[in-house]
Amino acid sequence: MRTLVVTEKPNVAERIANSLGKATRKTHGGVAYYEVGDTVVAPAVGHIYGLRERKSKGWVYPVFDIEWAPSYSINKSSAFTKKYLNNIKHLSKDCQRFINACDYDVEGEVIGYNVIKHACGADPLSEKVRRVKYSTLTKDSILKAFEKIGPIDKGLADAGLARHSLDWYWGINLSRALSNAARSAKRYATLSIGRVQGPTLKVLAKRERSIQAFKPETYWQVEMQCRKETDFTSMHEADKFSEQEKADAVKEKCGDKARVSDVQSRKYKQTPPYPFDLTTLQTEAYKHLNIDPRRTLEIAQSLYTNAYISYPRTSSQQIPEDIDCRKIITDLKRQGDYGVLCEKLLEKKKLKPTNGKKKDPAHPAIHPTGEMPARLDAQHKRVYDLVTRRFLASFGEHAVRQSVSVKLDNNGETFIAKGNTTVEKGWHTYYGPYAKFEENLLPVLEKGDDVDVRDVLVHEKETKPPKRFTPASIIKEMEKRNIGTKATRSQIVDILFRRGYLHGKTIEVTKLGLSVVDALNKYCPEVLSDKLTRKFEEDMEQIQEGKLTSEEVIDDGRRTLENILAEFKENELKIGTALADSILEAKRRASSLGPCPVCKNDLVVRKSRYGGHFIGCTGYPKCTHTWPLPKDPVKKIGECKHCGYAMMIVMPKGKRKWSFCVNQACPGKKKKTR
Repeated sequence: MRTLVVTEKPNVAERIANSLGKATRKTHGGVAYYEVGDTVVAPAVGHIYGLRERKSKGWVYPVFDIEWAPSYSINKSSAFTKKYLNNIKHLSKDCQRFINACDYDVEGEVIGYNVIKHACGADPLSEKVRRVKYSTLTKDSILKAFEKIGPIDKGLADAGLARHSLDWYWGINLSRALSNAARSAKRYATLSIGRVQGPTLKVLAKRERSIQAFKPETYWQVEMQCRKETDFTSMHEADKFSEQEKADAVKEKCGDKARVSDVQSRKYKQTPPYPFDLTTLQTEAYKHLNIDPRRTLEIAQSLYTNAYISYPRTSSQQIPEDIDCRKIITDLKRQGDYGVLCEKLLEKKKLKPTNGKKKDPAHPAIHPTGEMPARLDAQHKRVYDLVTRRFLASFGEHAVRQSVSVKLDNNGETFIAKGNTTVEKGWHTYYGPYAKFEENLLPVLEKGDDVDVRDVLVHEKETKPPKRFTPASIIKEMEKRNIGTKATRSQIVDILFRRGYLHGKTIEVTKLGLSVVDALNKYCPEVLSDKLTRKFEEDMEQIQEGKLTSEEVIDDGRRTLENILAEFKENELKIGTALADSILEAKRRASSLGPCPVCKNDLVVRKSRYGGHFIGCTGYPKCTHTWPLPKDPVKKIGECKHCGYAMMIVMPKGKRKWSFCVNQACPGKKKKTR
């Protein structure tokens, strides 16, 4: 009996084939596949099937008549998937048994299900179709997965198929409704909104409105600079004074000596960190490595498919007992950077990690496999190091920190000096540069000691507005509110940026983003409801557990959406009118390259009478400031980190692309961008 094993990606197909035995590499139509005896291992390349409208009726809504079709027939950008689909169809003709070896998650289940059903023509729920489940792509893990081979996970497949259908319903219909509303007000723009985009944008817009409405208040703080063998500072116990006169009066009252009136010291333990789930990895990578969540997921996925770390799209913070952690640490010992740390851990009789609260029924927490990484670029190395050190730190001892609070009396005015130090490093040793804690050592002080007062300062300050979300903190907030899934949250934020709703590294909601939220909040608030999307996620879990059918959930979702769309149609012109000005502003912002250095109007790309392009000022003809662009095609790709002007990419045919900042006076011009 000939068996076809379907994997999610080409490099995974090669790894699985080589793990199963002596593999022979062959090609068909430019796609590599592998034969191991009577087993053929062939790759998909992500989703090679997608949903589309069964019969297109133009840009209308509502639309619910949809079908699965090859991705290349839906989207031109997916043309590359055609040869992979043709390869699987070709190979399936000689196979009688099929195995879904895609990633064990919702998307992997859907990819394999669709390939086996539509490309291979087999019933995914029949006995001739099997499923392998693995969390790492090491040889041992793959062989164990094939030993424990079982049926397709029907609950996971049904939930995945239902999710795709409802996401299509919501995304396509609401986006068409929003775009049609803009057209009704004579504004032509492709706008989008969806069941996860809406609630996420609302959270961001609420913070933006709070920042805009914030009015700073002035306050004063009194600092006393002291010396007792070494210099240290203390702050007045009142912390903030609302009147400068009172702060100045405290300063005038203080003399050149202060006496220690009380010393409070305590030691406390810091529990080792739990291993990473995806969200925590993304937030830590942003905090320590300045890598945004979307990129972190891409890197983690690459490390996983190369068998260096376990499956990254997990919500688990636990390493189960059936994982041989001693073997992993022994293997990591061979990697120079971790040798001494691993030796120290291997001296323990029992290796037990500190586990977090969250579990994932499909996968453990993210951890290194022990495989020796080959060449990694700088970002891949840093993320791998972060994952590995976090894993090692979870086996470390408690760290011990000491906090000291000292009260000082100066002519009846009380000041407080605070110190924090690490007494025992414990797990900090393993986490290395990522264990960052304030170290503020005070001199040894006892009650009754006198200290010299070097100066008393009054600082004028202002209260600060609420902090803006970052790409990392918003996905943490989404997780807290159960908006979206661990695998898609960073993608949703990325979509909001691409749609022109968000701007900046510390996230600012644009005028268009705020207008979309305001209009929907007034006329269709359900679109922005996090309760609705939370119910959706709960329904998906119910399908997986067999408590609800996918048909029930899809029908319920469709009815809800039909009501929302009816309300939308009724208020179409009002919504479009509310968005009109912000659409124009968004278009202006998208085309602007920065302010003209002469007149401060916008710089834009202009077409010359000779067919080329140049940079000109929107203040023309009053302002004639211009400069040339390369003859090759150019495109705006973002903002320069040095000056905020536009970064452009030049795309010469058949040559290497290069980028540049349009600002001729940019301070970063000294650095080559080629």
